[in-house]
Amino acid sequence: MQKSLTRMSSSWIVIVIALAGLGFWLNYRTRGNQTVPSVSSEVQPVRAVAALGRIEPEGSVIKVSVVNAKDSRVDQLLVKQGDRVQAGQIIAILQGLDKQQAAVVEAERNVAVQQAKLAQTQAGSSTSSQRLAQQAAIRRLEAELRTELIEKQAAIRRQESELENARTTYQRFEKLYREGAVSALDLDNYRKTYETAETQLNTAQAQLANTAETLSAEIAQAQATLTNLSEVRPIDVKVPQSEVEYAVSQLQSAQAKLEDFYVRVPVAGRILNINTRIGEQVNADEGIVDLGQTDRMYVVAEVYETDVSRVQIGQRTTIVSENGGFTQKLQGTVEQIGLQIKKADVLSTDPAADSNARVVEARIRLDPQDSKQVDGLTYMQVRVNIHPDSVARTP
Repeated sequence: MQKSLTRMSSSWIVIVIALAGLGFWLNYRTRGNQTVPSVSSEVQPVRAVAALGRIEPEGSVIKVSVVNAKDSRVDQLLVKQGDRVQAGQIIAILQGLDKQQAAVVEAERNVAVQQAKLAQTQAGSSTSSQRLAQQAAIRRLEAELRTELIEKQAAIRRQESELENARTTYQRFEKLYREGAVSALDLDNYRKTYETAETQLNTAQAQLANTAETLSAEIAQAQATLTNLSEVRPIDVKVPQSEVEYAVSQLQSAQAKLEDFYVRVPVAGRILNINTRIGEQVNADEGIVDLGQTDRMYVVAEVYETDVSRVQIGQRTTIVSENGGFTQKLQGTVEQIGLQIKKADVLSTDPAADSNARVVEARIRLDPQDSKQVDGLTYMQVRVNIHPDSVARTP
């Protein structure tokens, strides 16, 4: 019985060994049929960030306008589309320049007059010749007033006589008309003669009153000047001094208003478009011209908010035309990333695209050689690929 047990144990050992060998062989065969992945296949390329965008000059497009656009019209346009301009250059002149120039000249003359008066006051007491001259001026004005009164009164008397004659004639013909002796046309002519005479009398009387008032005021002013021709006191200088200061301020104001008639560009650049022509009212929304600093061109890419975390300043980009506006591929570098999420402005040509997509704007500075290729393509729509694994080297 012991021998029987020994034989059974030996059989189980053989079975276990055989099963272990079979398992080892199956495992080895399975592993041999599997492909061992290479190191290179495990490294996946970084996917580019795709976005739509538009080409813009440095600093975007500047709409050159004036403060009071609705009240201004262009008189002269000194540039045309495509012209290059320097900072501060005059590109247009508004209507009304000649009137404002005349206002400046008048203000300059007033300053000179007030300064002369101040100098005269500061010179000290008046001389006897000045007083004599002022007295003579008063006598001249009084004589002129007397002469004017005599002449105007004589004219009034003549007009009164003519009016009386016209009234009498008109009344006579009015009676004849009622009797049927004269026509309505004749009566109307005499009525007009009567009314004309009445108007002329009123005019003559008004001229008399106006002349008397004007010359009387001049005489009063001249007498006041004569009274003030005495030794100067400190208080006497204050009034002419304030008049000079006021005249100067008026001149400065007129000069500032004159400058408003000259439309200047704030920066150097290129005229991209003319929005207001000669004789037209300045376009309140578009201004007079569109100005761009086209020496350095940019692309404004609208990056989906889901991709913005993968975009960083310094990353390299590749740009192609959306609609075949240019054939070459442009290169650029991300220079600025917006801080605000907004609705997309650039619309895709894909009808399935989401027109309400939320995006962040990223400004891409084009490489100099590529910038020159598109300096005349402002606002052209492009497709942008931003390469997260490519960062421009700092020079």
